[in-house]
Amino acid sequence: MNTFRDNVTDPDFWLRLLYTLLFALAWQVVELLLAVILVVQILFRLFTGRPHDQVAGLGNSLSQYAWQMGRYVSGASDQKPWPFNDWPAADAEWQPRPPQGPVTVDPQGAPAAAGTPTGTAAAAPVPPVAEAAQSEPPMVEPDAPVLRTTDDEIQPEPPIVQPVPDEGDPGETGGEPKP
Repeated sequence: MNTFRDNVTDPDFWLRLLYTLLFALAWQVVELLLAVILVVQILFRLFTGRPHDQVAGLGNSLSQYAWQMGRYVSGASDQKPWPFNDWPAADAEWQPRPPQGPVTVDPQGAPAAAGTPTGTAAAAPVPPVAEAAQSEPPMVEPDAPVLRTTDDEIQPEPPIVQPVPDEGDPGETGGEPKP
């Protein structure tokens, strides 16, 4: 009960709650803007046969921003999105994070060994090889294996890769796309 009292009186808790509520409202605005972009892109495809590049870039940066807001309000990240960080670029791409360490597969669904040091995985017991003379298959399928990482802490979010401008490119003018 003492932890609850500490959390309620902590100013960081109330500030995070305020930011979360504001970003939840901003999410609704972004959702509406993405719906407008959807309609505009449908009309561009209908009349020109292809999407409008600048509208597609705006949609991409809005979706990256929504992704950042979703991670913040859900508690998956402590990084606040724009205006506290840079606005995502129109041609930014999400890059998956490389694996951080070994993943153990426990066919029984039991938790990983508690004494396992970080960065190493406990050897899972290997089930015996099925006998060739097995008369009939089992009536119940075994549970699916449970994937567990060796450390259950929240990892930092993967980076958003910003495009590198070409040396010979004088800058985007909103004209025709490069061949």
